[in-house]
Amino acid sequence: HRDLHRLIRRQRQMCIRDRWWMEQMAGNAEHPLFTLCLSIFAVMLGLGFIVPLLPIYAEMLGATGFEIGLVFASFALVRALTTTPFGTLSDFFGRKLFMALGMALYVVSSTALTFAETVQHLIFCRILQGVGSALVVPAAAAYVADLFAEDKRGEAMGVFNMAFFAGIGFGPLVGGVLADKISFHTPFYACSILAFIGLILTLFKLREPKRVRPRGRIKISYGFHLLANVRMTSLIISRITLSIGISSLIVFFPVMVYRLGMSTSEMGILLAVQAAALIAFQKKFGRLSDKYGRKCPIVIGSVAAGLALILLGFSETILEFLIFLVVFGVSGGLSIPASSAAVADISDPREFGEAMGLFTTSISIGMTLGPIVGGLILDYLNITGVFHMAATLLFAGATILLLMFKE
Repeated sequence: HRDLHRLIRRQRQMCIRDRWWMEQMAGNAEHPLFTLCLSIFAVMLGLGFIVPLLPIYAEMLGATGFEIGLVFASFALVRALTTTPFGTLSDFFGRKLFMALGMALYVVSSTALTFAETVQHLIFCRILQGVGSALVVPAAAAYVADLFAEDKRGEAMGVFNMAFFAGIGFGPLVGGVLADKISFHTPFYACSILAFIGLILTLFKLREPKRVRPRGRIKISYGFHLLANVRMTSLIISRITLSIGISSLIVFFPVMVYRLGMSTSEMGILLAVQAAALIAFQKKFGRLSDKYGRKCPIVIGSVAAGLALILLGFSETILEFLIFLVVFGVSGGLSIPASSAAVADISDPREFGEAMGLFTTSISIGMTLGPIVGGLILDYLNITGVFHMAATLLFAGATILLLMFKE
């Protein structure tokens, strides 16, 4: 009787949530997912302006390959330590508060980057941005999970990821042009302005979603108990390896093209094409994962990403870069929405924030390991070795998921 009562209660909550979603859809511009995506796009676009410029910035300040890795690893390490607790707290206090606090930190840290004169200063600013990301990302992902039932969640995650990666992906193009045509620090000021726009949208246009609230006392958790589920463990491992691949590309591809004599504008165009491929298939592949399952897209996407990185390491011309970056982007469009939706599928609705926090922590672990290990390989071997290392780990992650994850 208790199990039946719990099932009925959960179905009723899902019906209420879906009815609220349909009412909101009466006006698309007022739909909370639209507002959330617009806000996230503004913030990520600003970060996209500056992220590809940071390795060049660090090298201009005399950084070694290892120190370039530390600039990025500091961001990811802090995010790894704080993401899941912040996601858990958002289950209790709501999503909007944490997103607003994180965006405010983005404004401060992006402005501070313009005054950096040492590598240590860059690292400190990236630590602040890591805390801001830990506040924003799990709360925003949990917001989407709150809004949509399981049969619509993959597509919704695809839409959310489109906004997220559109900003990160197209930012380098605009940021590179701004750095070339105006000044190197202009993209950093623009990043602060866009983060402020995202903050205003979150505070005044976004409404707190209806959600299943946790019972009992407030707790701060790292979500380790969720790893008792073998499917969750395989998803986390797979996402770590994918993040190592993505971070290796983000950090060391700008160094590669800079050493080949290409301009920041050309680098921005190349990364924008990769982002376009990533974004174009997010919603479609997310919908396919709703119909046919999560496992196959994740495995195929990881293998394709690894192959693209191997071939990218041997590339020297713009055409070769374009081809393999497009393959890498499509592979991300295939695997990312499916993995995000899979985490929500196997989680209790009262723990969406905690589960998304754990998932985002796995991304941060990969983003920490990729730049550090890649920086050491760059110092002692070469850039090709960096991409080969990342590809090997991607293949390993795909194999683990293939063996451990069941639909």
